[in-house]
Amino acid sequence: MLGQRFNLVIADDHPIVLVGVTSLLRDMPNMTLAGTAENSTELFALLDREKIDLVLTDYAMPGGAFGDGMEMLERIKTRFPEVRLIVLTVLSNPALLSKIVQLQVHGLLNKSSDLSEIPLALQRVAAGFKYFSRSMRSILEAQSTRPDVDKIALLSKRELEVIRMFLGGMSIQMIAEHLRRSSKTVSNQKRMAMLKLACANDAELFQLNSQVGLTSVAPPRDSGGDSA
Repeated sequence: MLGQRFNLVIADDHPIVLVGVTSLLRDMPNMTLAGTAENSTELFALLDREKIDLVLTDYAMPGGAFGDGMEMLERIKTRFPEVRLIVLTVLSNPALLSKIVQLQVHGLLNKSSDLSEIPLALQRVAAGFKYFSRSMRSILEAQSTRPDVDKIALLSKRELEVIRMFLGGMSIQMIAEHLRRSSKTVSNQKRMAMLKLACANDAELFQLNSQVGLTSVAPPRDSGGDSA
């Protein structure tokens, strides 16, 4: 609408990204930056306090009281359905990107692409359209025929090991003690595995296991790329 101003929040856990994106938007005539956030705690505080029209947010921002990833996006859609949501991410997992789109977000941008695309995306979403960057469209189009079982190949040996133990009934603490790793390391490995498997929560992980048998999959060769 001509003359309308839109209140925008930018959320990202990397300060340098916040500074870079903020500088890109400084000259946009119809955008008012209402604030920035580095985690979901700060983001939801802004949404509760201000009348926000658009949120440009990273997908992975650990440490906040309202989670991150799918959990955070679902909370935003439920509590603030009027907010137009654009996700800016480095993710390239087709299945996970498809789940983000299924949440009816208004935009999806790749951090690896030219950040000058962000103002265009904001203008299009503010005008009532959806905007998905070209690289994201290509990934999503290729996803349409990819079976769930292919996701398992994305897991490292240690991630699959943790997932199999968790599905077998062991807690994070029990797995850590058994494998002689820290609970934080095991928790991170489970988190990364669930990202690769496009499982938003434990219920979806158990459902996927019932479909493809994660507990019976042979572990991949260790590429040496796991965290300790």
